[in-house]
Amino acid sequence: MATTLNPTTLRQTIRKWPGVQRVVDLNVAWEDWWFDFYHNVDTSAQSDEQVALGWPADKLNFHYLPIRPKCARRALRNLRLKNRREYTFIDFGSGKGRMLFLAARHGFTRLCGIELRRELHNQASKNARECRHVDAGFIESLNMDASDYEFPDEKLVLFFFNPFGSEVMAEVLEKLTDSLDRHFRDVWVVLHDSTCAYLADQSPQLRLETARYGYRIYRSIPGRSVSDHVFRNRPPREIGRPGLLD
Repeated sequence: MATTLNPTTLRQTIRKWPGVQRVVDLNVAWEDWWFDFYHNVDTSAQSDEQVALGWPADKLNFHYLPIRPKCARRALRNLRLKNRREYTFIDFGSGKGRMLFLAARHGFTRLCGIELRRELHNQASKNARECRHVDAGFIESLNMDASDYEFPDEKLVLFFFNPFGSEVMAEVLEKLTDSLDRHFRDVWVVLHDSTCAYLADQSPQLRLETARYGYRIYRSIPGRSVSDHVFRNRPPREIGRPGLLD
């Protein structure tokens, strides 16, 4: 009997064919270059500089890797929101701001980036001042530790492109649970290529809505706070981001 491959397995199989990965890499590089050129910004990942700063060795907060615009748009299109202007979009580990610019072009008018590293925060602020084709007047960039962030009592979309490890992610989700306990409202959580998805799966106030193409979308549900719930059943090792030179 013939075996039918699912789309994910099929893509992985095709990428192993000789020369295919090279074509994919060139396509990603072109997409990145065009995004920066079109918007007059610099959201690139400079691997040599990051290695010199020691970011790839940080197991709590991963090195900077901008999301591919194609992948970001696909996730944003699958957010089933009636009116995006009612929601504040928050990007955790926002880097140089690429995801915020993409979200602004998809109907969000209140946006906030949380970035730990000063160098990335400064570049994101410069990008917001100089970018084209995006109304950056509603974009706020905060240079701070994500675990210290206090969630506002409003409708939210929270985006995570695998910015940090399980320790930080657990603290962020615990704060989110406490915030929802105090004031329940509609909150959507988007994890893209996350190594900490199991923490969101275990969260007492998040329900998985969609899982495809490398991202998982959750929505808030009423529940009770279980402060230590997200610390249980951790995987045996932290995977982190792919290597800068991979």
